[in-house]
Amino acid sequence: MDKVRLMLTVLSIVIIVVPIVSVVLMNQNNLLGLIIPSQINDIASTLTGGNSSGGGNNPGNPQIVGEPQYDAASRTVTLTFQYTNPFNFPVTLNSMTGDIVCHADDFPLGNASLSKPVSMGAGETATLTVQGTWTDAAITHFQTSHADQKTIAVDLADVAIDVSGVKIQTDQRIPISDMPIP
Repeated sequence: MDKVRLMLTVLSIVIIVVPIVSVVLMNQNNLLGLIIPSQINDIASTLTGGNSSGGGNNPGNPQIVGEPQYDAASRTVTLTFQYTNPFNFPVTLNSMTGDIVCHADDFPLGNASLSKPVSMGAGETATLTVQGTWTDAAITHFQTSHADQKTIAVDLADVAIDVSGVKIQTDQRIPISDMPIP
C-alpha cells in the first residue's frame, strides 16, 4: 500500500511540475509575458508610440490641433490633441502625467497632465487637453540656452497613463515640437 501511495504522490508531482517547467522553459526569453498578457504591451506601445507632432492621421498617434496657449501668470501651457482610439473597444483615458524635458539638452522643464478624463468609443476621435507648468528653472533655461528661438522641441518623459483602470508606465519619450517659448 505504501508503494502505491508513493507512486501516486510522485505521479501527482510530475503532473503538476512538468507543465509548469515546460512553459517557463518555452518562455525563458520573456518571463514577464507569463504574467502580463501581450495585449497590454500592445496597448502601451499604441498609446505611447505615436509622434504627436508628426504628420498623418494614424490611429493611436495624438495630433496637436491649434496653437498652444500660454498663461504667463501661472506659467501654464495648454495643448490640445486629437486622439483616435485605435482599439475595437471603448476606453477611458482616466489620467496621464509626465515630465517635460528639453529635447536638445535633456533639461527638466516642468510637469504635464491630462486636464480631465476622456472616454472614447471604438475607433472614435476625441479631444485631449494637456496642461503643463514651466518651472522657474525652465524660464531661466529658455532665456539662457534658447534666447534666440521662438519655439522649442520638448519631450514628454516618464509618462504614466491610466486607461480604463490599466496603469501603464513607460520610459519611452513622446516628442512634441514647435512648443512656443514664453
